[in-house]
Amino acid sequence: MSGNLRPICVKCGREMGCEKNEVVVVHPMEHAEPGPVQKQSERFTQVNVDALFEGSWKEGDIDFVASGDKYRCPVCGFEVIVGCDRPIMGDQQRLKRLIGAAEEVVKISRS
Repeated sequence: MSGNLRPICVKCGREMGCEKNEVVVVHPMEHAEPGPVQKQSERFTQVNVDALFEGSWKEGDIDFVASGDKYRCPVCGFEVIVGCDRPIMGDQQRLKRLIGAAEEVVKISRS
């Protein structure tokens, strides 16, 4: 993690300590938000990339995998994962092997 300070708990005002490095973060495929695939404004075109892939994946497929460091507040126990590396995308078998080999996995979602 870059910078001089570790994550700080907003509730307790204490620096958090690192509990574990290389916690695997998994983002499963999610259904796209309803709406147009493209939306044109004066200066750019916004593309709903999720809508482009809708229907091309199976339930249980993985969007991406990354890893980060888990920090915990020494007072209240609140945990956060920071410093996630570049997401790994692509081959479902490879992503599932990475998840299977991990000591700790956290599933995330946008919704």
